[in-house]
Amino acid sequence: YTPFRQGQLRAERLADRRHRGLAAGKQVKAGEAICTGQPPLSLLQYSDSRSLCEVCAHCRRFCGSLGSALRRTLAAGHAGDLEDYVEDPTMIAQLEQGVWHVRDRRPCDFCDAVFCSEECFEAGQREGWHRVLCSDLTPEQRNVWKCFQQYSTKYHEQFAAAAQVIAEIISLVEYHGVQLYEAMAYFSRFMKMSWLNMQSVPSMSMCQAGPLTGKLGALAQGKREKRQQVMLASLELLVAILWEERWSELLSLDYYSNLVGQFSLSNVWVQMEHPLNQTLQEHLLDATFRHQYGGLLRACQEAAQKVKVAAQEEESETPEETGKLPESLSEEFFSLPRFEGSALYPCVALSNHSCIPNFTMRYSDGAFADMVAVRDIQAGDELNLAYVSPSLPLPERVASLWKTWGFVCTCRRCQDEIMLRAVKSEQPEGDVAGLQLSPAGLAAAMALLRPSTAATEAEDASDGDASSSGSSDVSSDDLGNAGVATAVNAPFSGPLGHSQIPESVTKIEAAMQEMMASMAEG
Repeated sequence: YTPFRQGQLRAERLADRRHRGLAAGKQVKAGEAICTGQPPLSLLQYSDSRSLCEVCAHCRRFCGSLGSALRRTLAAGHAGDLEDYVEDPTMIAQLEQGVWHVRDRRPCDFCDAVFCSEECFEAGQREGWHRVLCSDLTPEQRNVWKCFQQYSTKYHEQFAAAAQVIAEIISLVEYHGVQLYEAMAYFSRFMKMSWLNMQSVPSMSMCQAGPLTGKLGALAQGKREKRQQVMLASLELLVAILWEERWSELLSLDYYSNLVGQFSLSNVWVQMEHPLNQTLQEHLLDATFRHQYGGLLRACQEAAQKVKVAAQEEESETPEETGKLPESLSEEFFSLPRFEGSALYPCVALSNHSCIPNFTMRYSDGAFADMVAVRDIQAGDELNLAYVSPSLPLPERVASLWKTWGFVCTCRRCQDEIMLRAVKSEQPEGDVAGLQLSPAGLAAAMALLRPSTAATEAEDASDGDASSSGSSDVSSDDLGNAGVATAVNAPFSGPLGHSQIPESVTKIEAAMQEMMASMAEG
């Protein structure tokens, strides 16, 4: 929470339905960092990434060497060991030292966690989630914890993230004298919805409250019951490990489900490149190095690709479409697998979505995050992050945002693209390029397509009007070749330009104003 205390960021209540958001506390130029070096409140490495690369369980930094990284990749793809591809022991030893050595690798004696030094190993034995979920457990409890990890990998990996946070809270209370409810509040202040209520039913998103009656109500209830069974099973495993009477509130279904829901909604996708990749790319330019290790690198590349394909097949409904390996792999383009995971950062958890974001995230070794401005930002401007890739087409962005986060994006770019789809459609009466328009939207589309003297009037308008409509802060590049610049003189007011408003829209606005006035009087 340092950026908030230092005035770099501030939380603000918004007047619209989004309720709250994130604002800049100072002016920032494009390319500059809004804040730097922010640690995650919680961090979970995805299971497929964990099988391919190792980071310290305490400081989250990469550990080991090129040799250990290649050995782990081969093991994950069931492709043998280093000795199967490099016969000379001296050549293998060279991969463990010198420029190929990142940090020491100290494995835990009881679980699959690794540490980058004896200091981090001792810290993991002394405090944090690792002490609670490994060092302090009996052999029987450690077996239960392994079952929990396997269960969360199968059903929902955020179960493991919630378990680690619960263990962190226990560590703070037990070994640092923090009050229980203070520690619980510290990790849960971004809670919005229970994971149990995040169900996807027809015509609804995962984030809406489910219907209570009718067929949809019965469907939503059935989904909630199944989800509750899955969550209760995981919670029972966790209770078997950690139960004490004083942790009853911490291990309740309500707190556990809200933690999982918080991570599902507020976490960001974290990607960290392996620190040896740059050195490896430089050495791959050397023909001698490629001759010595080319076969090993090709085998590692195939092994890593198999792991990724297997993970895609588990998530895809049509695995035959994603289960193909590239026809040709080359060691010249090999790079070590990167870290991929999910993390909650206080500095970004309050940011709202926009398809034309004004900042992005950059991650460094240790999962430290920088918020970097992609355009000039003034003090007090709302900070928006893209929840989905801005390069996706409009239908995919809308569908993903609705299903996962429960809202329809109304940013400037989406409004412009929807109107442009309506303009370019040859059938405005009804569905417009797959979009069902409201009466006001249909009237707007008809007005845009209908020859009108308004277009001529707009062209002859004063220089002041023309400059105001053409100097929008959203450029055509921001909108992906479709934006304000292509419709400056469109015969409909709003995001596409200046002209007269259709009569149907005027009537709708007048009726809404009368309704609001009568409600205010009542």
